[in-house]
Amino acid sequence: MFGATTRRFTLATGTRAFSTSVPAGYQTRLSQFYHNTLRDDLVIMQYVPPSIRARQDANEAARIEATNQKIGGTPPNPDKQHKKTRQPKPKVPVTSANNAPHMESVTVHIRCREALQNKHHLLSVLMAMQIVTGQRGEVIKSKNDAATWKLRKGMPISVKVELKGDRMFEFMDKLVEVVLPRMKEYHGLGMDAGDGNGNFSMGFDGSVIGLFPEMEMVYDQFPLITGFHVNVRTSAARNPAGRLLLSGFGLPFIHTRKPASETFEL
Repeated sequence: MFGATTRRFTLATGTRAFSTSVPAGYQTRLSQFYHNTLRDDLVIMQYVPPSIRARQDANEAARIEATNQKIGGTPPNPDKQHKKTRQPKPKVPVTSANNAPHMESVTVHIRCREALQNKHHLLSVLMAMQIVTGQRGEVIKSKNDAATWKLRKGMPISVKVELKGDRMFEFMDKLVEVVLPRMKEYHGLGMDAGDGNGNFSMGFDGSVIGLFPEMEMVYDQFPLITGFHVNVRTSAARNPAGRLLLSGFGLPFIHTRKPASETFEL
């Protein structure tokens, strides 16, 4: 208009050079925090210089070679019972922006002991699971017989839900930001927690499920409330990387070793 040339200006964003865009479908607060901030921080914190990496690779190769020689070089002795040898773990890949540790899935499991007497008790567990996680649970049936607990094969005993994507982040956000701070006797996971491959499990009693925002108004309407377990599966190859990821989300970790008692001389 009026012969003036129009110009377009592009505002530079505050993201880092090696950041990538948030994948489509991840719109929760916790997922955006991971893709925009936490993932880059994990790459920086787990960076290892090439000289130290070469030294670690050489030590790992020597350890694997010694383990293989010990497994294959020892002749079998039929007179002695050999213990099962532990296979060496795979090599830890170099952490980059493309393979940074991330949460793959969150599994919520509730075992209902009262279902052994009456299977209709699982209805209360199913409703509580669906209210908390936003997803319908899967009924788990027993695979074997156990006469001690009067359990027969095929009886429904528990409910399981596997969360992925936005529902996974929403559940972890509520668990870390709302539920855990309201627990008076919970201090965090131990530093020795984990299965060795970056996966972590947590167990809570029946009163904790009433701390979720969706359960506060309808908690008294459930005739049966039991405890639940949360299993967080990550892509980390070792426990330290998985622990670093979950601590970035706000999950507390504490040292389980108790300090030595102090003695005072009078």
